[in-house]
Amino acid sequence: MFSNSNKATISNHHLGDPYNPTIMNKSVNLKRLLLITGVIMALFLLVKESGTAQTVVKQNSEQAVPQIKEYKCTPCGCSEDDTIVHEPGKCKKCGMALINIHDPNEGLNYTNLTAQEVCKLIETNPELILLDVRSTAEFNSKTSPLGRFKKAINIPIMEINNRIAELEIYKDKEILVYCSISARSPRVSKILADSGYKKIRNLMGGLNNWHQQSSSELPCQASAIQKF
Repeated sequence: MFSNSNKATISNHHLGDPYNPTIMNKSVNLKRLLLITGVIMALFLLVKESGTAQTVVKQNSEQAVPQIKEYKCTPCGCSEDDTIVHEPGKCKKCGMALINIHDPNEGLNYTNLTAQEVCKLIETNPELILLDVRSTAEFNSKTSPLGRFKKAINIPIMEINNRIAELEIYKDKEILVYCSISARSPRVSKILADSGYKKIRNLMGGLNNWHQQSSSELPCQASAIQKF
């Protein structure tokens, strides 16, 4: 039969002795698991709160700093060219619509194009009409380094109202209007657009700006120009 000491040992095993190595190991493992789970949950909540805070800060930042619009003359060749205002309207000197310098086509019935965009247009549209609105002397000048676009037609700005009928046959085609510094071409572009021409394009900066571009930026820079 069992001794008293053996009975106590057996009894302790059956009653779940807290000092039993097996039970102690299970307890330690459980505590470790709970600790790891707690750390993971804390990290998850921390990351979530951080992301939410960043989103709120970004939204508040965007709402707190509205985009400021800046407008200037088209230009028109007058002293108001570089005057910046913060509301759309018309130039006090010439009456032309002011241009949003960050969105040059806002509120216009014709399209302003950069030199790069004009280069692509010339290369992709063989039926493009090129309208030079400089004076006849400038158009035919043999001393000016600007030259003119190949196949361009010349109607000086001072004659456009009397000769606009000459362009009637091109009313459904794209017409690129240009001059030397984009002082006269915006005026003519507006006159044509107001007269029902739907595909008027204006070269921003004119031929002066065209020649200031690098050949890598403007692959058709030389090939599109006729010089004397």
